[in-house]
Amino acid sequence: MTSHTDFDVAIVGAGPVGLAFAGWLAQTWGERANRIAIFDAQPLDASTRDPRILALSDATRLRLASLGFPADATPIHHIHVSEQSRFGQVRMKADELGLRALGWTVRYGDLVNCLAESLQRRGVKIYRPASVKYAHRSAVDSLEVLELEDGTEFTVNLRVDAEGGLYGEAGERDQVVDYDQWALVSELVLKVEPGLLAGNNTLAFERFTSEGPLALLPISTDQRRYSLVWCAPLQAVQRRLDCTEQQFAGELRQQFGRRVSIEQIGPRKSFPLGMNWRDKLVQGRRVAIGNAAQILHPVAGQGLNLGLRDAVQLCRSIDPATVAQEHRLCAALGEFEKSRVADRQVVVKMTDWMVKGFSNHNPLLGAGRQMALNVMEFTPPLRKQFAELMLFGLAV
Repeated sequence: MTSHTDFDVAIVGAGPVGLAFAGWLAQTWGERANRIAIFDAQPLDASTRDPRILALSDATRLRLASLGFPADATPIHHIHVSEQSRFGQVRMKADELGLRALGWTVRYGDLVNCLAESLQRRGVKIYRPASVKYAHRSAVDSLEVLELEDGTEFTVNLRVDAEGGLYGEAGERDQVVDYDQWALVSELVLKVEPGLLAGNNTLAFERFTSEGPLALLPISTDQRRYSLVWCAPLQAVQRRLDCTEQQFAGELRQQFGRRVSIEQIGPRKSFPLGMNWRDKLVQGRRVAIGNAAQILHPVAGQGLNLGLRDAVQLCRSIDPATVAQEHRLCAALGEFEKSRVADRQVVVKMTDWMVKGFSNHNPLLGAGRQMALNVMEFTPPLRKQFAELMLFGLAV
């Protein structure tokens, strides 16, 4: 006997992962796309005004192409990885891998706008602003019941949680790691050392310092505009938030070396860093993907890419007939969870190792890091293997 439901799938969270999952599911479900609903507490215009910069792999760009990808996204053709006060470095180039780009930067609001427009064309039901206050399983038929703040209730076969806030916020987590680091973010206009840039501004920097990693990502091809993510202990971050622009520029140049000098500094903001990890993705008719499943340190830029691979795999795992029958749905979700183990574990462990291994004053570890960077620089197959792991992940 099939119970009445308002929707087959309800997605809680209309960030990039939730929107992309809804879009990919609607593509495969065709006329049944109207049985998919997405809920978000923010109105759309609040999300589209969000200026945060996202870093996406080229594999992610290809997956998002069918849903819409911002035309003004900035490609990353070269990545320069180095360590402060040491000679070790790695340079990665897109043409070595036969790729259009190693990655892309895009504003959060621009990406959300593209994905939301795609959903509207496909018939997915969108509720925003609509905050899910409470969820429980029906005592009659064990279906998921979502209650909004205004008291409206929806009965659904499958609930997909696609957002989980920032590191440090309350949530259902099996593991929490505090790296004792905060991220200072800003937008800068830079003058880059002659010879590092060839043509358009498509070079990204990753610099490891004793305080934590520092990244500069290009966000405009025709200007020297960069997104800065500077990770350090709270006391150092707070000092840099409060200091003058001249002092800030001097500290950045001291940490980063002579490769860049600052011509303009935008507003400076900060947020805490760490790792939130959920071991079990599935609880009955409820499944977690994206930030609801894991929140990572930004050192390798893998959080959003990993979350979108969660969404791709879940989309492959379910169809209308599967979600309508509890025994088939439980089996499909169990297989989905197993399929995500290897990719998630490798990326999480690698990210954790990079944070702890490079934010360390031990001279023996420092010598080892220098050797590892140099070995990768002068061993193209190893460099290619590492880059492919960053771009494509495992098992998707």
